[in-house]
Amino acid sequence: NMFRSPMAVAIYNKMAKNGSIAEGYGTAAEVDGRVGKILSDFPELAPDLEFMKEKGMDISNFLCRQVTPESVKDASKIIMMAEIDSIPDWFKDYPYEYWEIPNPEVVTREITEDTFTLLKGKISNLI
Repeated sequence: NMFRSPMAVAIYNKMAKNGSIAEGYGTAAEVDGRVGKILSDFPELAPDLEFMKEKGMDISNFLCRQVTPESVKDASKIIMMAEIDSIPDWFKDYPYEYWEIPNPEVVTREITEDTFTLLKGKISNLI
């Protein structure tokens, strides 16, 4: 809930013209102790935050949240990008679309640009 999700949320919310909004949650935010922290709390995300600001999307205050049954119960569309082995068992009862987008171990400008391009294409098709 620190790289792909915030980027996807920002891209969708900028591109969607029908009044719908995207929200982002992580499958391991609670386990990793990130719940309640914002992205600017993580200096290793600086290339991502800077790139997104350049694109007119400030995600530095994106709040890390854990996915729960309550958070997805009213969703009209669910997109999952987490690694398959980190998807909670309960989540598999919900209909979702899986986007295979790599989660980098280290965030670089090049990886951020590549991920942005992948997400923008998928979101364009979704919209």
